[in-house]
Amino acid sequence: MVSEAFAQQGINTYYGYYPWKRSFEYARRGFGAASFKWHGSLAWIETEQRDQHFWFSDPIVSDKEILFSLKSKPVNWQKIEDLGGLRIGGTMFSVYPSLEEATKNNIIALEKVGDYQSLFERLLYKRIDAVALTKTVALHYMTHHLTDAEFHQITYSETLLEQRHYRLMLSKQHPENQHYLLQFNRGLAKLKASGRYAELLLQLKSHSAKPLN
Repeated sequence: MVSEAFAQQGINTYYGYYPWKRSFEYARRGFGAASFKWHGSLAWIETEQRDQHFWFSDPIVSDKEILFSLKSKPVNWQKIEDLGGLRIGGTMFSVYPSLEEATKNNIIALEKVGDYQSLFERLLYKRIDAVALTKTVALHYMTHHLTDAEFHQITYSETLLEQRHYRLMLSKQHPENQHYLLQFNRGLAKLKASGRYAELLLQLKSHSAKPLN
């Protein structure tokens, strides 16, 4: 989606793949190893703290964040108070407004780890009670990285934790990024108007995961 949105405006893109922390820092500073120039990173949630360092695009994709748990100990809930006493896992460098507020109020314990593998291992070994992830990301990871036996131990609740809007973020270290951000948003609008965006979104949802529950 990002490549094609930029291409609509005659701009080619180059990607580097790094752990979240390093990707964020390269994008924030505007350069990485060997002073290689980086304009930004994707895809991220916009926050006040991140706004200090980045300009954010229009949403690229949106998805609902929900709770995944074990079928042997399902987490069914309607309001945050229903989660009282549970240990919920998340990932480093992700923000969880509702869960972080619940942690401050001593309703739950939010435990963050560095990668999805560690997160699901903690769930499968019953070290945490639930995993907070967007549905598409979680099902994609589970489909491609868990065994069938592990996959079928897990269920989820459709109760919405957060509605996530993922965006391209471009570093304020490079003034020309304001121009690139404008061009990206225009290109993304063209993709949506042409119907190409809907095609890409359908591909993402249909090829990424097998059904659960």
